Amino acid sequence: MRIGRKKTIVTGALILGSVMMLTACGSNNESEKTASGATKMTFWTFVDAQGNFYKDAAKAWNKTHKQKIALKVSVLPYATEYQKLTVALRSGSGAPDIVDVELSQTATQLKGKNPTYYPLNAELKPYMNKLVQSRLDNYKKGKNYYGLDYHVGTTVTYYNTDILKKAGVDYTKIKTWADYTKAGEQVKAKTGKYMTELEYSASFQLDAMTSQQHADYIKGSKADLDNAAVTRALQMQKDWIYKDKIARAAVGGNLDNDQYFAEMNKGNVASVTMPAWYMERMADHMPKLSQKIAIAPMPVFKSNDLRSAGGGGTGTMVTTQARNKKLAAKFVVWSKASRNQAVKIWTKLGFDPVRKDIWTEPVMKSSNKYTKYFGKNIFDTFSALADQTTSVSQTKPLSPDVNDALLKNVLPSTIMHDKESAATALKKATAALNQ
Repeated sequence: MRIGRKKTIVTGALILGSVMMLTACGSNNESEKTASGATKMTFWTFVDAQGNFYKDAAKAWNKTHKQKIALKVSVLPYATEYQKLTVALRSGSGAPDIVDVELSQTATQLKGKNPTYYPLNAELKPYMNKLVQSRLDNYKKGKNYYGLDYHVGTTVTYYNTDILKKAGVDYTKIKTWADYTKAGEQVKAKTGKYMTELEYSASFQLDAMTSQQHADYIKGSKADLDNAAVTRALQMQKDWIYKDKIARAAVGGNLDNDQYFAEMNKGNVASVTMPAWYMERMADHMPKLSQKIAIAPMPVFKSNDLRSAGGGGTGTMVTTQARNKKLAAKFVVWSKASRNQAVKIWTKLGFDPVRKDIWTEPVMKSSNKYTKYFGKNIFDTFSALADQTTSVSQTKPLSPDVNDALLKNVLPSTIMHDKESAATALKKATAALNQ
């Protein structure tokens, strides 16, 4: 699962050819500097906005630090980044100095006794009491922290108020998923619009509806996909499509692609449950919905459920091939954990920063493209949910296999096609994983 859209354009001079060419591209040497004495650094990411964020961070760093950095940013397609990164790390040459590693890739990237990444512990130490610990733990192995995320990923439900108004639905009265289902039936009957669309090539919705029930996909070292909470969440999603008729399988397979953005922008979908970073998708790709989207806590199954979850994530990491590992680590942590930079994560990216102490500061209500789109006080909703953003396991050794099982078998057979009940699909997947 990724927080960023897959890109097909490569910026900068990253070579996408053979291992030999890649090695020539990234033969890092700590003595490599520009004519003016700035340390050269390469950065790989799979999201344009994150590439731009780090370009800006490098400029800001150079204004306030003695050691200057010459940062070269390359934006690659999601799959290409990991293919090239894997080859470079295994071969011992050709890796970037710093790289964005999406959360679902973390378990794979940190496999083995000696990860090919540089620990950030020393650089993180001054900020530790200001950062959301659960997001740090996602990139932890043993006693070392190897990455720092951009955001918490507070999951909320985004409502199209125009559609709901036409249907006579007040979103503030939707407290439970049962309420949500009834509201969806009213929306469909009165407007012909779907209440939502459901993913089968991603699992943000299922992850959130599972973790909000204090549940997980893994128990100990074993898969636990067929527990009551996961089954309840998936069966409800399946029923929305095939029984209640208030939803359909997502156009394009997930909610983070141009096809779905067009559907939402046209006003064909009444709501979507996604993390805070989805604000950037809406502001950039759904201009017609400006000032028509309300943000609210997730509905719940039971009264003791959480009203949110932590969704997605991308940690910036320093490879052991970095020219100057310590300087790269300082730059990565400063770029996200220092106060002004954490504010920029909100104002420039629309993300809920991992640095939690700024969430309630007045600057978070200052005008930017997100307050203009969603309203001045939108961050109040996220602040109120700050202690409810637990998430399903993404970084355990079994996590990549669990993710594959969901995306290759479980969701296609229940959401994309009406082939199996949630219980059957999940039991089969659990048995296969635990063989």
